This record gives sequence, C-alpha cells and structure tokens, in this order.
Amino acid sequence: MDQSVLLFYYVGITLFAFFVAAPCILSAISLFGVQKRFAKTMIEEGVVSEEDVKKLHPKKQIAGVFLSVLVVTALVGTCYKTAPVGYICGILSFTGGVLKYRRVLDFNSITVQRFRNTYKHTMDHKKYNKYVEAHF
Repeated sequence: MDQSVLLFYYVGITLFAFFVAAPCILSAISLFGVQKRFAKTMIEEGVVSEEDVKKLHPKKQIAGVFLSVLVVTALVGTCYKTAPVGYICGILSFTGGVLKYRRVLDFNSITVQRFRNTYKHTMDHKKYNKYVEAHF
C-alpha cells in the first residue's frame, strides 16, 4: 500500500478507537453496573415502576453488547489489516479513550442524564427532580 494511504488508515484507527470504541464499550459496561444500580434506586424512590425497568433495561443491555461486539470487531479487523502499526495505534488510542471517558462508569450526572433520557415517558418527574436536587 502507498504510505499516504496507510497514514490515513492509522489516523482513522486512532480516531475510531478513541472517539467510538472506548466510549461504546464503557457505555455497555455501565449498563450492567451503575445504570442498573441507579434504576434500582429509582424503583425504591417510586420514580419508575419495576415493570418499566424490566421491560426497557434488558433491551438496552442487549443493544449495548451487540454494538460493542460490532465496534470491537471493526477495530480489531482494521488493526489486523494494518498490522503491526495498526495494533499500536488502536491499543494506545483505545487506552487513552478509556482513561478519558472512564467517568461513564461512575455514579454521577452522566448516569442521571442517561436514566432521564431512557425513562422520560414513564417516570414520575416530580420525584425524580426531588431526588436529583437532593443528591447531585
């Protein structure tokens, strides 16, 4: 391959791993951890019903896992195609992305915002706002 084409591949791998792969994987992990814990808290507070969580949360988890597998497959395939430098670009930028976007795994305002977007049609907004004002 021409050197300029390889340079664009390496830049593409780097950007994809940092801005797409790392946040996507962390988001999927968040669905099984912090998002699930926050949903349980919201059920206890009476913000959403347990039926709504049981109906929506598994669908989000399945979608998160599916998209993560798809993204990782694309990243690994592209890195393999441009090995060995492709692996270096992919691993380093993925690691940097994980370090930058690791807040997704914490119980913070991102969690609250994602919950609100997921359950906005089924939740009790007054109780939700009261809880958010008291804890965040």
